[in-house]
Amino acid sequence: MEDQILRDGDVFFLNLTKHTGVSRNTMKDPHYIAVIMNKRKLENYNHKTIICVPMTSVQPQLWDETYNRPRIQSHYLITPKKYPELTNNTLVKCEQIYTINREYFTDHRFTLDKQDIYEVRKRMINVIGY
Repeated sequence: MEDQILRDGDVFFLNLTKHTGVSRNTMKDPHYIAVIMNKRKLENYNHKTIICVPMTSVQPQLWDETYNRPRIQSHYLITPKKYPELTNNTLVKCEQIYTINREYFTDHRFTLDKQDIYEVRKRMINVIGY
């Protein structure tokens, strides 16, 4: 969609395994949801790639029951209580940063609020050591 307005924190359904190429580090399992984290380039339609991070349902191997938090420090929890469009508790995987062509973002679902965008960005920055 050429004319689609994309915003920082927008959440889209797409299959990242089809759009990220093949390498040792390519995701093995399909991820059908991603959040856009690209606030400075979104208004420029000539900028063809968009930075996003995948999201996945909370699974036992990713959740620390003892401390009631994600096992991996760079993951961030969002819940269906706050975002009713979700069916499960969901982790934003901030260490997996992808650039995907703009035209694949066609199935918009919802937008994260400013506090959640801030928390995701903080974890992304921590991962890249900025």
